[in-house]
Amino acid sequence: MKKKLLTFVLAAAMVLSMPTALFAAEAQSEKTADTPTVSEGNEIAPRSTTSATVGASRKSSTSGSVSANASFNTKASKATCTITLQVKSNGSWKTATDLPVYSYIKTEYNTYSIIASRTFTLKSGKVYRAKVVISDTNSNGTYSTTRYTGSF
Repeated sequence: MKKKLLTFVLAAAMVLSMPTALFAAEAQSEKTADTPTVSEGNEIAPRSTTSATVGASRKSSTSGSVSANASFNTKASKATCTITLQVKSNGSWKTATDLPVYSYIKTEYNTYSIIASRTFTLKSGKVYRAKVVISDTNSNGTYSTTRYTGSF
């Protein structure tokens, strides 16, 4: 009797945990992907960016702030962070070219990390997000990582 009860409890636990595993993937409207990294011998090389964090907030109906922070496992001779605002238009994201300033680029040299932040003037009533591309160059090559903020 105990064996049957234990088998039933284990089977129930497995069945009940399946929906959690099925929906565990992060949902995004656009794929957040890193540029594939291949070294000379067509082998996969380790990533240079060890962490990349981005965030955004709406300060008012016409102002929003975006910040990005990335660190590298190898000293970068050149690191660049490009922040580009995107506006939601007809259900898809487009570069917000109708704003006076919609992009910001920060470059640092001989560094293990890069931090960038910028406040943008926005149009009231529109929904925005930021596309952040972090690239770094070191002795092994140039690497690029793309992240998207949540909408604001």
